[in-house]
Amino acid sequence: MKTNPTPPSLEHHHWDTWIGTDEAGKGDYFGSLAAAGIYVNSDICERLRALGVRDGKKISDSQIRKLAQEIRMRYGRYVSSVEVTPLRYNTLYASFTENGQNLNHLLAWLHAKAIQNLLQRVDCRYILVDRFAKPEVLAAQLGTVQSQIELVQVPKAESDIAVAAASILARETFLRRLDQLSQRYRIQLPKGASQVIEVGKRFVEAHGAEALRHVAKLHFKTTADVLGAQENCRRQDR
Repeated sequence: MKTNPTPPSLEHHHWDTWIGTDEAGKGDYFGSLAAAGIYVNSDICERLRALGVRDGKKISDSQIRKLAQEIRMRYGRYVSSVEVTPLRYNTLYASFTENGQNLNHLLAWLHAKAIQNLLQRVDCRYILVDRFAKPEVLAAQLGTVQSQIELVQVPKAESDIAVAAASILARETFLRRLDQLSQRYRIQLPKGASQVIEVGKRFVEAHGAEALRHVAKLHFKTTADVLGAQENCRRQDR
């Protein structure tokens, strides 16, 4: 496999067909972690631009949902979405760290699954990824696929139409799961990680500390703040 972490220009890579991947939920305390990939050619690219596809971080949640629905309806065969729920995320994260790995290795595992799923349906050599780690981390997860593709990993790859579409698909998967969890537990779980502590405390008060693993990424330092008062009470009871 040829890897190229710094191509001259994402706008002029001269590929006729390629797969772009991106992820969502990495920095969000509540909710799942999702990755998505999409295969594109020149015709699909033009149609995605006409739909208004661009970097998912610059689009409102309502637009994300609408665009993702359109993309899946039109190009479902060329789309791959992979998600780990909070409960599975916590289990996988613990397993990866026990093996001396970290969140980037879990992300690489998700991206690799999205890529491998698509390569079972389409004949494509070129893969463009929004870089989240050293290039060899994802390359290692791709296994035997390595010899069949050219993998390019660069930061801010959302300027590419395929990666932009993948960012929308991944974000919509994350948002949908967050909505489902909010409805299930009857508490609005917020996005992000900066203003979640009070909601976390209310969640624990209503459902118990054990239930937190079903909605949150427990390795975040936020968990100590959410459970702080409860832990203090336990110490006093001892």
